[in-house]
Amino acid sequence: MHTNTSNQTTPQLATIKLFAMGCHIQISLNTTRLSAQPSQMRIDQQVAFLTNDIQQRLADWEHIFSRFDDSSELMRLNNRGDQWSEVSSELFEVLQRAIHFVSKTQGLVTPTLLHPLWAAGYKHSFETLPKMSMPSLPVTGVSTPTNVQDTTSANHTNQQIEGIQLRQLADGQHQVYLPAGMALDLNGYVKGWCAMQLAENISRVHDWHIPCLVDMGGDIAIGVPKNPTDKPVSWGVAVAKPYFANSEHVHNDEDVAILKLSSGAVATSGQDYRRWWHDGRWQHHLIHPQDLRPVTSDVLTATVLAKDAMTAEVYAKYCVLLGVKAAVAWLNKHHIAALLIDRDNKVMATSAMHPNLLAS
Repeated sequence: MHTNTSNQTTPQLATIKLFAMGCHIQISLNTTRLSAQPSQMRIDQQVAFLTNDIQQRLADWEHIFSRFDDSSELMRLNNRGDQWSEVSSELFEVLQRAIHFVSKTQGLVTPTLLHPLWAAGYKHSFETLPKMSMPSLPVTGVSTPTNVQDTTSANHTNQQIEGIQLRQLADGQHQVYLPAGMALDLNGYVKGWCAMQLAENISRVHDWHIPCLVDMGGDIAIGVPKNPTDKPVSWGVAVAKPYFANSEHVHNDEDVAILKLSSGAVATSGQDYRRWWHDGRWQHHLIHPQDLRPVTSDVLTATVLAKDAMTAEVYAKYCVLLGVKAAVAWLNKHHIAALLIDRDNKVMATSAMHPNLLAS
């Protein structure tokens, strides 16, 4: 699944397109909200300046969080188990939030699954992984995912999480302790975190203070100025049909729905796109913490709205791990706006999502 973006109310947008941190990034800037309309040349100059600033931020974050670079801060931490390690405030913040979500997802979404992700063949950046032309996996006879109330899964993960310790010293230094043998993967959390950081910087810190939309490979954050003088900008986010990243499936550009957003974030997670061929079978990146293998779920993709992109990303992943029945019940219980697509391509929207549906 991928998410396309467009603005439904104002045609004049400046767009920045980049590839970094293993994903395609698109940033849309609503230049019509500038207090004094500059010339096109001035807009182009400012966009170029902003692009350079964003590229530097992304490079800095990649050096912190990449799990494909042994010299990154994250991998240095992973290689220094059973001792306290000084870390940056950025890594500390993302890890702290990731741990926070473990209990909220009954232990199903956890940052401690790097080793099983490696075992599934995800040791290198996704675009370099083998995607052989093989018969697709059957969509019938799908096994039911472990229920959210499965205490074996939750206890196993919580024991690992309890071994992680975080502390901030009086001088402001941030430190993390990882038990021996534990390795972290923060990739999903980081995409959402980066999207929100960029959106807030552009809309609240940058000289322009204009509305924007940041799409980090399907994790989308809306930037809203602190004191908007005009009516909030409405952005249209197109949710496309799922497709499988191999030659046996042809991508269909038809959209499943169009979402209308003026703030917050939306993220999609699923079994369809980030797939590769390893050890005689198709693998994907959503690892179940009980059997430590890619989950087999009747949720093909999940799209979730939230106040921030990291929350949306985590809850979307949680829905896939739960399965349709448990995910729908959980989403409705907590009044969360979401759209699920099952293995039969049936589209299900929660009641909280309906106000955001522009078209379907």
